[in-house]
Amino acid sequence: MGVTLQESKLKFDRGKLIEVIVPVLAVITALIIGAIIIVVSEMVAQGISAGFKGVGVTTGRSPFETLVAAYVGLFQGAFGSPRALSETLIATTPYILAGLAVAVGFHCGLFNIGAEGQFYVGSICAVIVGYAVSLPPILHIPLCLVAAMIGGGLFASIPGYLKARFGTHEVINTIMLNYIGVKTIDWLVRKPLR
Repeated sequence: MGVTLQESKLKFDRGKLIEVIVPVLAVITALIIGAIIIVVSEMVAQGISAGFKGVGVTTGRSPFETLVAAYVGLFQGAFGSPRALSETLIATTPYILAGLAVAVGFHCGLFNIGAEGQFYVGSICAVIVGYAVSLPPILHIPLCLVAAMIGGGLFASIPGYLKARFGTHEVINTIMLNYIGVKTIDWLVRKPLR
């Protein structure tokens, strides 16, 4: 009737193994699909160039050499130097934080696809407070972070209100609000805040 310690340990290990294997397989699958696209596009470019003189661009390399050069360039550009690594970390940190924010909602059964728009609105709130308020850094940085949380949270509350009040689907609302948030911030940065 009861589960032995050996069986429960086996189930636990299997679950942990799946948690590790799934992301690794996702990265491997992305690399394979990218490799197929690179090879096919190089073959098409060479075919166009061979069939139509003067049209198309060829590198003079085989599709496999192009594939290797592309992936070597990818990894060198991301991890090849301390500057490349720092730029990679700078670019990935917002995506990691947004992914964690979405994971919290998914864990609660909510589908928040609007993390990008909420991130942009929160970031512009932090920029506005950071520019408009002059405080010592020990107070200024936390105030900017609080402004970002409040701005992103208020923007995220719109689909929550629409779902609670009218029963609208949060996935559709958050996707549409992504565009509203991103384009509004784009306009603010290009026009009034410039």
